[in-house]
Amino acid sequence: MIRPFDACRLVGVLIVLGVTSVAGAACVGDCNGDRSVTISELVSGVGISLGSVAPTACEDFDRNGDGHVSVDELIAGVDDALRGCTAQTQAFVVTTDFTTGSFATVALDPPRAVMPSSPRHLIYRDAVARVHDGLVYVINRLFADNIQVLDPARAFATRIECSTGNGTNPHDIAFVDAHKAYVSRFETPGLLIVNPSAQANCADFTLGTIDLSPLADADGNPDMDQMAIVDGRLYVALQRLDINTILRTPARNGALAVIDTASDTLVGSIELDGENPFAATKGLTVRDGAIYVSDVGFLNVIDGGIERIDLAAQQSAGFVVTEQELRGDITDFAFVSDHLAYALINQPGFTNALVAFDPTTGAITQTVRQTDGYTLADIELNDRGELYLADRARHASGIRVYRAADGTPLTDSALDLVLPPFEIVFVP
Repeated sequence: MIRPFDACRLVGVLIVLGVTSVAGAACVGDCNGDRSVTISELVSGVGISLGSVAPTACEDFDRNGDGHVSVDELIAGVDDALRGCTAQTQAFVVTTDFTTGSFATVALDPPRAVMPSSPRHLIYRDAVARVHDGLVYVINRLFADNIQVLDPARAFATRIECSTGNGTNPHDIAFVDAHKAYVSRFETPGLLIVNPSAQANCADFTLGTIDLSPLADADGNPDMDQMAIVDGRLYVALQRLDINTILRTPARNGALAVIDTASDTLVGSIELDGENPFAATKGLTVRDGAIYVSDVGFLNVIDGGIERIDLAAQQSAGFVVTEQELRGDITDFAFVSDHLAYALINQPGFTNALVAFDPTTGAITQTVRQTDGYTLADIELNDRGELYLADRARHASGIRVYRAADGTPLTDSALDLVLPPFEIVFVP
């Protein structure tokens, strides 16, 4: 039987390691429901994990419902104890048939009530979304070329809708604070600096631009896409595609532009091993001192993989898993733990799949779902340890939900949103 002193030592080790959970649940280990996690509650979690304490002592540690308390759940509890609890309540889903764009919501609590797509909730037909400080930022892309800010507290009413420049095709937004953010623009070498809390008339929206053309391929456009801010530096993925080809095939290897957010200056770049860094992630994936990006390369060619960029060394550490190992183009991915991740794979033969894999070995451990056609558009992990899948299947489109710990379906069928789902984010 574990002694309290030993349990405290284990908790101490976790805290000293400072390991954070990628898929931690909302307030993991909050045994008494007071929206905080204490040392005594962490000790109870360790006891449950080791079998010396009954699971009923703190059922909130077992957030994935598998009857056990795993190391990942303990780490998530420590993360909540150190940083405070989060509370996502619903999924915001961009929906589109590429003629009409709208959005829907799905409540995270069972029975997962749906607010379907509606003509009252129109956005552009080609849009993605991000969440910051409780607001939803819709990035309306090519031919709409604007940022639309929706307020969940006001039934998702539009606060502002500001242009990023005609024909600029915005792809991502990364936030410094409530009054400064960056917008990557795919069709121009000028990275946009904006005020995300601009006035309704957008007069104070544009703050400046940063020229990334020195990092472009021969056509002069670096094809900027996903971004992330880490320790005062903005990292911008550059696809570097040939604008003169119909499908915009890679002209050279991809790169990350590195920008100092204090001075708004381009301070360097990190060359990638792979080509065409692209995925449906919400910005670049930052984890354990590294950025992870999927290099798709040439579509329908097994030539890429998920690449790890070491932020301390400011250079690529190579592929952690290849397209050959996962058997197709990796169009989205999400890490659950060191030994469990999920990916969407476009496979040869016009099929695609949601697979689980071990990032340390590159081995597929489970095929969760496989479909004809490239209908699986996005996967996202919420703070309850659940994996949401945007399934655009022609006759059964909607949101499917899985337990991230083992891929068990949590919905009997796709949750119908009227229009097919395209992108998912989670909001308070």
